[in-house]
Amino acid sequence: MAVNLKWRALKNGGKSAYLDINHNGNRSYEFLNIRLLKNDAERKEKKRLAEAIRAKRELEITTGEYNFTPTHKKKVDFIKYFENFLSRYNRPDVRKVKYSLQKFRDFIGRDAIQFQEITPLLCEQFMDYLKNGSGLSGATPGDYWKKFKKVLKQAVKEGVILRNPADGLTFKSNGNQDTQLKKNVLTADELQAIAGAYCGNAEVKRAFLFACYTGLGMAEIRKLTWERINNGKIKIFREKSGEQILNDLHPVAVKLLGEAGNPDEAVFSLPSDVSISKDLKNWVKRAGIEKNISFYCGRHTFATQLLMNGANLKTVADCLGHANTKHTIKYLNYVDALKSEAISNLPGIEL
Repeated sequence: MAVNLKWRALKNGGKSAYLDINHNGNRSYEFLNIRLLKNDAERKEKKRLAEAIRAKRELEITTGEYNFTPTHKKKVDFIKYFENFLSRYNRPDVRKVKYSLQKFRDFIGRDAIQFQEITPLLCEQFMDYLKNGSGLSGATPGDYWKKFKKVLKQAVKEGVILRNPADGLTFKSNGNQDTQLKKNVLTADELQAIAGAYCGNAEVKRAFLFACYTGLGMAEIRKLTWERINNGKIKIFREKSGEQILNDLHPVAVKLLGEAGNPDEAVFSLPSDVSISKDLKNWVKRAGIEKNISFYCGRHTFATQLLMNGANLKTVADCLGHANTKHTIKYLNYVDALKSEAISNLPGIEL
């Protein structure tokens, strides 16, 4: 490691001070805005100041108290770096990396952010967003956080940043999210209520009700084409896991489909995620339902209705495209809680 003070000649005959920094094989320059002019009365003082800055930079880098990043790398766009990381990533969990990037974009509300802006505070705020403001549930927020940290860890390995700003931040789920399900599920009566209520976008209404009867998530709904539907069955692969879903279609789901189009034509034409969320919120409110319902709640509703109508856990797991029943158990726990609540609400009698 070396921090050398150098002077660059100016056209007017003076000199401009800069630091030539070589750190971990990376070379960069820092201009000090200190100039020496001909017959400069403060010549000695300016040289002394420049040397003091040089010594300070050297000490900061040596002791590790200064999170040193070469100037040209400070300006690297983190989003572009994330995209490049994704393009090179070929492991089975690539979809989680992709959606982690998507959620981070949603969080910052823009398509560019420099590495120097990725502070521990911003990382902590993003972690909180995944847990409480992203609309995600279960183990998904924690999975996306791990992929976000993975990208930052890779940036450290490649020398883009000296330290991982997310180090020391541990993702703690809100309760036991692997085995519990929040009450963002529609009952049979509530399904009937929203079916009869007005929705500002008829296509959103049709797609959400279809999700409630098929268990498809937003990603699958957007990619669903007519060639995936044949002889009363639907065949599609989950975007999140790659697992195949091959289910019979309930008569309500068939009715919601309407007239078939060309094989490669999309079944649903939906607006942006933001518009869908707004339409859902207003629609549910009109139906008199006081629940925070996201599009993904259609999947939760499908699973719990299957269980409440006699399906076993393995069947529900297969219908949802789960590789095993590990993540399906939360639906069973929710249904059991409903049963306990119903029993406790039975009227008492005097004996």
